[in-house]
Amino acid sequence: MTGLPRRPGTVFAEPDRPRKRPGSHRRYRGDADIWENIYPEPGKSDRNIAIRNRPDLIPVEERKSIVSNRVQIVDPLSNTSMWLESDLEGAAMAIFLAHPAVVAVRPQFGPVPFEKDGRRRQHYFDLRVDYRSGARGLFAIRNSETAAEVDADLELIRAQSLRRFGHFVKTLTEQEITKAAVYRANSILRARVMNNEKNNRAILDALRRLGGRARVYDVLATPDVVFSHGWDALWALIDRGVVVHDHPKHSEINLERHSWVRLKRN
Repeated sequence: MTGLPRRPGTVFAEPDRPRKRPGSHRRYRGDADIWENIYPEPGKSDRNIAIRNRPDLIPVEERKSIVSNRVQIVDPLSNTSMWLESDLEGAAMAIFLAHPAVVAVRPQFGPVPFEKDGRRRQHYFDLRVDYRSGARGLFAIRNSETAAEVDADLELIRAQSLRRFGHFVKTLTEQEITKAAVYRANSILRARVMNNEKNNRAILDALRRLGGRARVYDVLATPDVVFSHGWDALWALIDRGVVVHDHPKHSEINLERHSWVRLKRN
């Protein structure tokens, strides 16, 4: 059967060596420097995150408020294991890794210098995200209660030094890093690993036989694929933009067995 698009080859960003090769010349032109999306770049961080805090170096009154175990996540774009400082950072990274416009994610990017109150300071961003367009975003991940603390510093960075390090900076909180968004991202990342084109075609055919719009449990009832494999195949089709979760607030709720899905309209 034809008509099932393949995922395009992964394009990585390596702005440190702006060389060209055929087919890899897409650029983002703005006030900042021009970076090329070219060769693979490991997702290593610029600042090491200790896997475990040393209690003997932490005041007793602070120990209960500090997470002792770090979060590990594997970047499938570079096959790199990375340590992050919190579950919220790990969730944000998963969302970016699953986003079709993102080509590379790097934790603990910096130091980015700036001046505040007459003193020279520096900031490490929790995530650096490179997009297929060539744009680069620097993100600070915070809980909403503490986000204001870093917003003032980011405003100074925008005015003073952003031009040398990226195109925009932003603070993300749990208001953007929602449970539904994380669930969707993790489902897509799993589907990419478990990808099976035969199963993908079978689920797509089942949805077409049902008229192009149906409940998830009806689509996955096809005898050609077991339920768990069909579930991964459905997410693979959603990832490719062939199938959509048919709900006006699909970004705010999880895809369930009773949810409606449909073929994407051209």
